[in-house]
Order: sequence, then C-alpha cells, then structure tokens
Amino acid sequence: MVEENIFGMRLFAARKQAGLSQDGLVKLLEGRISKTAIARYERGEMEPRPEYVQMLANALNQSMDYFYRPMTISISQIEFRKNDSLGLKKQEMIRERIAAYTERYMILENLLNQNTEFNRPLIGNLIMNMEDIEKCAEQLHKDWNLGFNPLGPVMSLLEENGIKVLELDTPDNFQGFSAMVEEKYPFIVVRAADTAERRRLTALHELGHLVLNFDKSLDETIVENYCTAFAAAVLIPRSVVYRETGLFRTDFSRKELGIIKDRYGISALAFIIRAGNLGVLPKPRMINLIAMARKDKYELHIGSNQRVDHPDRFEQLLASAISEGRVSLTKAAELAQLDLNSLMNTYLNND
Repeated sequence: MVEENIFGMRLFAARKQAGLSQDGLVKLLEGRISKTAIARYERGEMEPRPEYVQMLANALNQSMDYFYRPMTISISQIEFRKNDSLGLKKQEMIRERIAAYTERYMILENLLNQNTEFNRPLIGNLIMNMEDIEKCAEQLHKDWNLGFNPLGPVMSLLEENGIKVLELDTPDNFQGFSAMVEEKYPFIVVRAADTAERRRLTALHELGHLVLNFDKSLDETIVENYCTAFAAAVLIPRSVVYRETGLFRTDFSRKELGIIKDRYGISALAFIIRAGNLGVLPKPRMINLIAMARKDKYELHIGSNQRVDHPDRFEQLLASAISEGRVSLTKAAELAQLDLNSLMNTYLNND
C-alpha cells in the first residue's frame, strides 16, 4: 500500500475530469489496462509500470509528472450549488475540473507573485425582496467603482476582483456554478457555448450566489430569480433603465432592444424581464415580448451579436511566465493543457 497514494488520487481526479468511469477508461485504452488494475491503482494497492503511466497520461491528456505531484486542491475543499439536472457524473467532472484549473491557476500566480485577493463586497447585506436586490446592485457599482455607464468585459471585472472564472463545454441544461475553494478562493463556471450576453448574465448571477445573503424564508426558486435580477441590475442599473427608456413604455421594437443589447451587453430577453420588473413595461406586453425573444433562442436577429467577453487572466499569466522564463515550455504546456506544438504556436509566434 502506498502511504499517501498520490498516484491513485491523481488518477481518480484525471479520470473524473475526463468524465470517464473505470469501464470508460478501459475502453479508451482499448483494454490494454484492465478495470481491476485501474481500481487497484486508484486505491493505492499497487503502482503501474512506467509504460502504463504513459498510456494513462496519453489517454487522459495529462503529463506523467502530473500523476506524482502532491495534491494541493481536492474536491472536498470545493463547495458549490447542487444541480440535479446535470446528474452525479457531470457534477463530479465539473468539480474535478474546477480543482485542476484552480491548482494550475495558483501555480502560475505563485510563480509570478501575482496572487489576487477576494475582498468580499456588500458586507452585511440581507436580501428579503426585490428592492434589496436593486440596492445591492447599486452598492456594488459604488464598491467596485463601476460608474453608471455600460460595463466593459464582465469576466475581466470579476477576475480583477479576485474571482476566478472558467468556461467549460457543458450540456445545454448547465446554468453555471459558483464555488468556494478552501473557503477563500471564489470560482465561477460558465457554459462556453452560450452567447456573450448569456455568459455575462450567468457570471453575475453566480456572483449573486457568492456575495448576497438571502433571508432563510425565501425558497430556492425565489433565490434563483433574485440572483438573475441582481445580474441584470448590475448590467443596467434602474437609474440607467429610466434614463434610456423613460419611466413608462407601452412597447419596445426589435430595433431598440438590439441597441440596448449591444450597448449594455444584456440579452433582449433579460432586459425585457428587467423592464417588466421595474414597472417600465406592462406585464401583458412583457409576456408577449418574452415569447417573441424566446422564438429566437440565440437572439440572432436582435442586435449585432458582435460582443466578445471571455476570462483571460490565466492566459495572460501564462504568457507572462513564458516570456519571463519563469516556466519551462513543457511545464507551460501542462498548465495550458496543450501539446507542445500548440503551445508554441499560441504563445511564442511573434512573427
């Protein structure tokens, strides 16, 4: 029995990151390693020969060094909201990917001595109703010096304030997650395939789960609705809505919704609901406009759809570490989860 079983824990984590069962890994390996052997490796009852480690590394897209590096982050240190629609296997995959990404992120931060601290905003808030949501969104604009003009990239804003953001390829029913690693590192996960406007709303929705304190009498559905309302209120505060549209409207054209969408980076659907919640738009017309927006699932015919908003701090740290010679290319490739040629084409092509 291996005393600390580092290899076994690493193998288990890498398998879960890949979304594979032990049977699935055996199939991927074309039966060259048995399920019994994999189970014994993971339990620490035996260690594989070097050629088998290489097979596992290739199959799971990891370096051989990965399997022998002491664990610094484990899923037991990650708390995130349950999503029953995803199923246990998908939840485990996401948890392990968060752990792995956090570990790689922290390695880079330590190499460059550029750790970001999360100073929790909105201390002492208590959410009981929609008015509390509006006040917290306005206070966040003040706390983070956001002003009341259209927000720039939301993902960068979150990362600048100590919140790590990860985009994952996930199923349609994935709505985003927020997590706390080791009770001090906040993490937000969004669906990579969503539109920029949807990812912005989702990221700020998850910020709501991280920083808002909800009255215990509120049920889960109301909490979710309030987090979405908070996200929309951060993207376009109520004073800005009134400035843009007036206090009362009977309707919005597709053209005007597109202009607002492009200007503030909020989907037409989210803005329609916001206008209804603020009493700017009558509820019957809001319902009709919601139906119109939902017919165009990705809002391809509303606005220019030219906005780009992705988390990029990890890539910036990695580029800096490579440029300054703080990390070998082999190690950089492992951190980036790229093969060496792809890494060099991405980070070293200065021609």
